[in-house]
Amino acid sequence: MKNNKVCIVTGASRGIGRGIALVLAQEEGCTVYATARNEEALKALAEEAAAGTKGGVVKVCKLDQKDDTAVQDFVEQVKSEDNQVNLLVNSAYAGLIAIAPHFGKPFWERPISVFDASLNIGLRSAHVMSSLVAPMMVKNKTGLIVQVSSFGGVQYLFDVGYGVGKAGLDRLTADMAAELKPYNVHTVTLYPGAGVTEVTAFPGGETPVFTGRSVAALLNKATNEDLARMSGKVVQSAELAERYGFTDVNGGMPEGDFAGVEAAKRMREVMSKPVIQYDMDAELPDPSETNNAGIAGLFAGAQNYSE
Repeated sequence: MKNNKVCIVTGASRGIGRGIALVLAQEEGCTVYATARNEEALKALAEEAAAGTKGGVVKVCKLDQKDDTAVQDFVEQVKSEDNQVNLLVNSAYAGLIAIAPHFGKPFWERPISVFDASLNIGLRSAHVMSSLVAPMMVKNKTGLIVQVSSFGGVQYLFDVGYGVGKAGLDRLTADMAAELKPYNVHTVTLYPGAGVTEVTAFPGGETPVFTGRSVAALLNKATNEDLARMSGKVVQSAELAERYGFTDVNGGMPEGDFAGVEAAKRMREVMSKPVIQYDMDAELPDPSETNNAGIAGLFAGAQNYSE
């Protein structure tokens, strides 16, 4: 049976964003405004979501998040049609496509555009969309904003711009939560494990559906007390799976080196300590572990991907 919850998911044409939008509509019965530049991919998503039995629907919304006016018009459209947003998921991210051809290079040998890609459609776009959607949530005294970030927020991963953008998302969540707290609106950063998508191929990684079920758990299984405790904080998809009892599409848990419960425990240990810039005793990471020509093979899908 369809529920009355209205969601916005950005970057929904592929990967994690697509998985989140699909789960919310197909498994949870939500009305999902799915945004991306690739309208054909969004239409395919809407058709797949319509096969669900919960009455959910994906509304196709072609949107370029570099265009602030277009984003504002989009939010006005949502307001006129539904006058509420229960969930905003900021998952749009252009960084991996830009990074993929440059693995193995230091930041000074990469085009400035690679850095910009991680911040413009990622950090900046999340702030713009959140700032436009938040007034509806504040007025209704309810709502949840989820930033899709990554382990790169607390440790070196892939690229300087990647880490800066993810750390910025984490801080965006924390500071927005402080200002939203009086209005019973919560905001959470989600760290998925390494994934298996159209762009990435990490062995034993989580699928976009698993990430989608993580977001669905925050929306429909977490209590208001749970969300108040998590608001402003980083949570991991595998942690949510343990707490709220969901699995990946194979009926089990991701078990790759950078995904699943054990990986989440290792990362939680890292997150329990000061990040390196505040810890005088911390050793600098070895960039070659994740910025090398070999790892580029895990991003083979990004080489030829076109939005």
